[in-house]
Amino acid sequence: MATSVENDKQAILAVIQAETEAFLRRDLEGLASHWVHSPDSRRMVSVPNLGTHVFEGWDAIKDNYRHLIAQFPENQAATRMHWQRLNIVVCGDAAWAVYDQVGDKGDDNFELGGTFHELKIFQRLGGQWKMACIVVMQRSVDQAACPLIEISSDKNVLWMNGLAHEQISNHPFLIISGNRLRARNRIHETSLQEAVEWASSKLRAHWTEEPLSRLARAVILGESEDSAPLFCWVLVEDGKILVSLNDDQLLKRRIAIAQGIYGLTAIQAQLAQILAQGHDLAGAAEKTGVSINTLRTHLQRLFDRTGVRSQSALVGILLSAEAPTTR
Repeated sequence: MATSVENDKQAILAVIQAETEAFLRRDLEGLASHWVHSPDSRRMVSVPNLGTHVFEGWDAIKDNYRHLIAQFPENQAATRMHWQRLNIVVCGDAAWAVYDQVGDKGDDNFELGGTFHELKIFQRLGGQWKMACIVVMQRSVDQAACPLIEISSDKNVLWMNGLAHEQISNHPFLIISGNRLRARNRIHETSLQEAVEWASSKLRAHWTEEPLSRLARAVILGESEDSAPLFCWVLVEDGKILVSLNDDQLLKRRIAIAQGIYGLTAIQAQLAQILAQGHDLAGAAEKTGVSINTLRTHLQRLFDRTGVRSQSALVGILLSAEAPTTR
């Protein structure tokens, strides 16, 4: 026979499921039925692509739900969501639940994909469990669109996402040997090790005033047969040391910073980005519609502005550019 606590846990789980389904159906009245309508209610959301938002009081929470429903009015499939690592604790007329909500990304612009780490605090009112507070967080690693590998300070591989699993066995300049991430060419092992030591020092500091965009270091690991620079990123994110491959968003941000520092023209910045992505001048000509001879002139000007004479050195100095700190 089920105990009263077990019954309460089942009732709370039913509220979690019903609230999620109401959210996906865009049912504002259904959502409202599961909340404590109090100025003390809170909804706190922190996700990488939207930042951190705190809604204080039921009126603010309701207004935010109304805005979301107006912005994304189409119903979503409830089958896209499921829960992992669910734990519910009941203490009298208060309870809390912690779990990971996993969603499949659909074709719409409403972001449900990836893993969301959630905390919900409940209050029993009139014999019914209602939500008094929701905390929703998503780590950047949970929505990475590029191959990503988590390593320890001694380069032991702790985790990698699906894209990294697919690419690492045939990767041109990185290899996993004895569960440690290494450069295929031992000449470049020192560069990788130095970047990991830098990341470890940042991690040990626990707190830094540096912008997040600076907590990434490009590591040049040689050149391909056609002289294209080979590199990866070593990052400090989510309290982890990460190695990122083919990270076009980070690449674009660093090139934009370098453009301002070195006074690059738009075509020169575009050329630098294309070269960093592993293309040669012929590929750059095809992508930009500019002749190879003209691009060769722009490449020479890039060399002159940065004081280097090889494409790998050029990419290295541009991706290491940092915007000046303003206080």
